[in-house]
Amino acid sequence: MSFRPVRSCSAVCLVTLLSLGAWSAYAQESAPKDEAAASESKAETAVSSTEKTAESAASSSENVDETASEVASSPELTADEARDAELEAKKEEEDASRRAKNDADALKVFQKGLDLEREGEYRKAAKRYLDAELLTSDKTVKANALTNAARAYRQAELYGKEFNCIERLISEHMSRIDFTGAVNREYEIADAFYRGHRDAMFEWLPFIKDSDRFLECSEAALRNAPCAESAGAVRLRLARMYLTKQKTDQSIEKFKEVLHLHPGTDSAYYAELGLADVYCQLAERGDGDGRWATLALEQLDHFEETYPEAPEIQWVKEQRLVIDKIQAKRLHDLARYHHRNGRDDLAEHYLNQVVQRYGETEHAIPSEKLLAEIDETYEAPPDAMPRKDPAHYDFVRNPIPLEDSDLLIVPENSDGKWLLPIRDLKKDIKTDSRETYEERAGSDAAY
Repeated sequence: MSFRPVRSCSAVCLVTLLSLGAWSAYAQESAPKDEAAASESKAETAVSSTEKTAESAASSSENVDETASEVASSPELTADEARDAELEAKKEEEDASRRAKNDADALKVFQKGLDLEREGEYRKAAKRYLDAELLTSDKTVKANALTNAARAYRQAELYGKEFNCIERLISEHMSRIDFTGAVNREYEIADAFYRGHRDAMFEWLPFIKDSDRFLECSEAALRNAPCAESAGAVRLRLARMYLTKQKTDQSIEKFKEVLHLHPGTDSAYYAELGLADVYCQLAERGDGDGRWATLALEQLDHFEETYPEAPEIQWVKEQRLVIDKIQAKRLHDLARYHHRNGRDDLAEHYLNQVVQRYGETEHAIPSEKLLAEIDETYEAPPDAMPRKDPAHYDFVRNPIPLEDSDLLIVPENSDGKWLLPIRDLKKDIKTDSRETYEERAGSDAAY
């Protein structure tokens, strides 16, 4: 990538800008040897540029002294004002000298980082780059130092530390980096953590791993690029992860974001099912006012209308029956409560809903009996009356056909009991367990 032209008051900053690797080299994981070799010639140029910087700093100090003397000799200023102006000028001179010295030191530290990266010491090189970033005051130099540190951490497979550098680049130096490449790399890091990657905490103890940062990396990537190509799949992963951690509100929010931002995709298809599943689970845990049950039924109906040929339609029908039972039980319990408190009008209202809407559930018969006690004009049907059969799915079970084989394969979970497969010497042994031992022993073909 190419950086925008930036004016700098220090020649060291310009030389450092030329010596630093671009983001494209970091993204392509170029070999550190090439970068270090290219930086050697530029480091030599940096020495002469450092001398020029010292000369410019000296000239600037002379200008500051002249300005201070002019201010001090101005007849319009009082003695206190002149003294304050002189102190301010000296302070600016000291700050300029200190910044020039820090920039020169940053260049030396940065060169050490290049040498270490060329030798394969990626952890140490990244630390040197970060030290150079702290020393310098130039924004462009800081951006390049963070870019090189991110590349070094990537080569060291410390993706968590690489992610920290990328986040700083995006938040502090967005105009100086390849934003698309940086965000895509964040998505790649989140995917690596999802698949089980963990950073090694100590170089000398590689078996001690750092924590999982999938949630943090995924949320940051979605915040920086909410409509990226892989954003839908990442949101689905986050929704399932939040659901596993019992954070249902965040899970529902992510499912809804998938439906809103990625309609018509595979992610939206699974988000429909996931959202319906969450609503059904919440309704089964406890639903005082029927809110979750209502949302579950609406989501199930919407999925059936949108995907009528989906293989999950049978699951949708079964879940609808489960929600109907929950609703019937809730209304029946409300009716009994109002009946005990002498409010038969409200009890009759809820019982009518159970009989009319959920007549196939198990609470339909007791609701009819209680309704007959309250309303003498209502005659409850007999218990033996056929009810509406709920939809169910019968699984077809077919046994595994027997096959003749020269070898009897022993399962792998024998805990090492059988080290070698046992040869089957007789293939016509009867295996019908319904025959008694005497019947099998009396048969000539048994053994």
